[in-house]
Amino acid sequence: MPTTAADVRRCSPADLNAFPDLFVDYCTNYDAVADFYAGDWREVGVRRDVAERAAARPVDREAMADALADQNAEWRGGGATQQNVEALRDPETVAVVTGQQVGLLTGPLYTIYKTITTLQLADEWAEQTGRTVVPVFWVEGEDHDFEEIAAAHVLRRNEVVSLPYEADVQENPGAVGRLPLTDEIDDVLDRLDETLPDSDFKPAVMEHVRAAYRPGTRIEDAFAQLLRSLFEGEGLVFMNPDDKRLKELTRPLFQRELDDPSTPAARVNATSQALRDRGYHAQVHARPTNLFWLEEGGRYPIDLADDGHFVLRTTDRTFSRSELQERLEAEPERFSPNVILRPLMQDHLLPTAAYVAGPGEVSYFAQYGDVYEWAGLERPLIHPRASVSLVEGKVQKVLDKYDRSVCDFRAQLDALFQEVVVETMDVDVDAIFQEATTEMHKALNALKPEVEDVDRTLGSSTEAARATIVEEMEDLKQRTVRAEKRHHDEVRAQLQKAQVNLRPQGALQERVVNVLYYLNKYSLDLIGDLRATLSTDTSSHQIVEL
Repeated sequence: MPTTAADVRRCSPADLNAFPDLFVDYCTNYDAVADFYAGDWREVGVRRDVAERAAARPVDREAMADALADQNAEWRGGGATQQNVEALRDPETVAVVTGQQVGLLTGPLYTIYKTITTLQLADEWAEQTGRTVVPVFWVEGEDHDFEEIAAAHVLRRNEVVSLPYEADVQENPGAVGRLPLTDEIDDVLDRLDETLPDSDFKPAVMEHVRAAYRPGTRIEDAFAQLLRSLFEGEGLVFMNPDDKRLKELTRPLFQRELDDPSTPAARVNATSQALRDRGYHAQVHARPTNLFWLEEGGRYPIDLADDGHFVLRTTDRTFSRSELQERLEAEPERFSPNVILRPLMQDHLLPTAAYVAGPGEVSYFAQYGDVYEWAGLERPLIHPRASVSLVEGKVQKVLDKYDRSVCDFRAQLDALFQEVVVETMDVDVDAIFQEATTEMHKALNALKPEVEDVDRTLGSSTEAARATIVEEMEDLKQRTVRAEKRHHDEVRAQLQKAQVNLRPQGALQERVVNVLYYLNKYSLDLIGDLRATLSTDTSSHQIVEL
């Protein structure tokens, strides 16, 4: 089990070959990207300034807190949570916010790491700024991509087991978070129970899961209830934007988008080009507008047509600007922000000082500076979430045996396997072939002038022979290594075991494996252990041996 932060090993995010260059530079070379962000997320002085501006932001704290009090009471939030909701009414209080789509059973591990970083950061900012700082989790249930959130993955005997929730859902079901869980969720939980090995901690883990994920419960409610129960007593405030009261508060922002739909898209795309000119990627592409139309039968992007009307994409339904404005006045809950407008809605509602972001979010926040200016909002500091690999003892033994680290593993295993095989061979293949190749070059160098004395045109023939011999030598070397690799089935099997645990499905562990696998094996206390162990210095990847 992890004990202290001093026990955490680290490696640069660049070494993992799993993150975009923009994110890597944000974590390790902030000055290179500083002009795309609100400030250096590591500097205490910057934090104090941002917190002061966040506190002064004109937020309707009373109406917002009333809505959050009701939401968190419905999710059985405890006294610490309600105390934090009440603290948001104070004009000196600020928030550290994170958010995530409502993935099945909380989704991959990164949801847990986001939450831990948010809780840690709230404590840290409170100490550094002298303010009350409330941790807030934005429950993103308005997306319409059911497939994206409808499966969880756990490990069993060094294999990845998928647990899909196979409900009968139409292609565009509207806000997936609203969907009530069907009886098929019981099948998912039964398969989870069968997949997780028996342990002293399994009854408690399954009790948490079954209490949250019940037929008839909305997906967003199940997600929030399970996550809340895993962080019981931490004071985490959950926020569901799919609430008429919060949409009413956001009406001025949505109105601004309808009045001027082209400017935000133009500004995002101009910044995107500036990023590309700098050699970075653009995470999102913008088009007018940044709103969806939300109804029980679907969630549709609202596009601006050439004639000035608005069209619901993939349909023949159109609105004039005045018609949409009337609908916004009467039914603000029908409108849903896209990936660009969502953080602006968040910071319109909350006194957000910092947002805890994953790599993709860090990347897209680089594109939004001019849109925040357009909206008249101050940008929060963007703090990268903890990026973590959990290394079980069985995996650490493999790493130790072959003198390897987590960061040596890539999406594909073949290159690492070959390196290990070459290192463990009795014969130094590289050395003997290098020696043979050197001798070959010496022989041809001596031969070349002799044959050219006979016929000058034979010099090119000598070089052609040299190229052919070098190619054949390399082919022979690779065949030698392949033959040796066939004799190392045990090496491959052990490296594959480590690969499945560290890079399941070729991705980072944190992007695939669900936390329940580890809680079942190491107890629910693992959450608290990680909270105490992981660092808010998230500039590097953290490696925790269990």
